[in-house]
Order: sequence, then C-alpha cells, then structure tokens
Amino acid sequence: MENLYIKLSQNRRLETERLLLRPVTLDDAESMFAYASDEENTRYVFLTNQSLQETRNNIAAIYLASPLGRWGIELKGNGKFIGTIDLHKVDAELKKAAIGYVINKTYWNQGLATEANRAVIRLAFEKLGMNKLVAVHDRDNPASGRVMEKSGMRFSHEEPYAKLDKHREGRIVTRCHYVLTKEEYERPE
Repeated sequence: MENLYIKLSQNRRLETERLLLRPVTLDDAESMFAYASDEENTRYVFLTNQSLQETRNNIAAIYLASPLGRWGIELKGNGKFIGTIDLHKVDAELKKAAIGYVINKTYWNQGLATEANRAVIRLAFEKLGMNKLVAVHDRDNPASGRVMEKSGMRFSHEEPYAKLDKHREGRIVTRCHYVLTKEEYERPE
C-alpha cells in the first residue's frame, strides 16, 4: 500500500473550476509579499512580513523545504498567485491532518477560499484515504469559519486561552475548531 506522502507527491497540482493549486516557488514571492505585508490580511494567520526578502526566506523555509501538502492558489483565468492552502499537522498513522489557508484580501468574498478548501478536502478523503480533517480560526475572524462551514466542515468547539495574539499585545486568542470525518464526508446529503 502506498504511503500518504507518495500519494501527496502524486497530487502536487489540483484543479477546480477557477483555480489551479500548485507548488509555491520563489517566483511567487512578490505576489505573496503583496498580502503577507498587509496586516489586515495576516491579522489572524501569521506575523506580517516586513520585506520581500523575508517573504522569500519564508517560501524557502516552508514551501521549498517541505513542499508536500502545500499549494499555491492561482487564478486559472489570469495566472495570478493569490494565496496558499496547506495540509499540515499530518498524522500519517491515524490519517488525520489540519487545513490552513490564506488568500489576498483583494479576492475575499468571492468563494475562492471555499473552492480551494473543497479541493483539498476532496483530495484528502478520495485519494489520500484520510480519516479526519480539522481546521481552526480565531473567534474574532468568523469569515474563516464560514469558509470551513461552506466546505462541509462542522463546528466542534471553542478553545479559550488557546494562544497569545502575536499582533496585539496582551490579547489571548479563543480558537474555534471545525472537523470533518470520512464518514461525514461520505454521507449522502
């Protein structure tokens, strides 16, 4: 039986109606910096990048060093790189993972994050044989929860005092957890 990482290596590119999910390269640095340097865009995801070189370093350290289960989100219509989506915290033995995503705010409220999320969920259950996917968001970022719900995930629970907010000193984040099991995914609607 092929292991999970072989299957991931065979699915480096995923296509949806409007999107191409493909490996992130250093050529994506300027497009990534456009949103990674914007605090409104990074507020709930990661520390805001201060320079293009920082973004290039992050691409090398994250997407080039460990590329499996990580995709750049590209618009098929114009080839524009608009974000990333990752399967991370992968437990190959229990066949579970977390999904995380970020999209340039210029493209918010167009269903693109949901479309990308659905593609990764489909891959996880239909080709990778995953048992469970989870996703979390800051309670103050309900839009991310709506993406999770529209993607078929269900709210599981809140986790108070989950972590310190790296953007606002003294604020402690409450995380909202979402889950989708293979049984829920396979259940006819």
